Amino acid sequence: MKPTTLIRSLLAKSFITSYLNTHYQVGTGPDAIVLRIGQHSKPLTKLLETLKQSFAAIISAYNPCSRLVSNEMNLIAHELLRNYLNHHAYAMIESLNVDPSGKWPSEKSFFVPGLDLNTARSIGQKFNQNAIVWIDSEAISRLILLR
Repeated sequence: MKPTTLIRSLLAKSFITSYLNTHYQVGTGPDAIVLRIGQHSKPLTKLLETLKQSFAAIISAYNPCSRLVSNEMNLIAHELLRNYLNHHAYAMIESLNVDPSGKWPSEKSFFVPGLDLNTARSIGQKFNQNAIVWIDSEAISRLILLR
């Protein structure tokens, strides 16, 4: 990831640091694939090959604009995102974003294989997210800032 991407953001550096340090889990069980920003993942490569996709996105509806809201509000937003993705016939895998420092509570998210970058950005913005994770054809997770 090029540092200039981060410089152009209106987001506080602390938010960006948190996003960069988060563990993005594709799946929620013991066999979940853990992704780190900027790192290649062999298990993800295999998953994308199995799904016959070359890219994907991870999108959450939790804590819009990185403002902590109640668990109830987050669950409602998550279901709205699920319904949106279902309505548009996007495949998805229930996922989890975990802050290893424990500062932020874990957030439910969706891994959406085959979702192009522009559409992923648009969905993230629709759900008032500051960032999404984009997985490119090399199975490298990229932080995409939306503000």
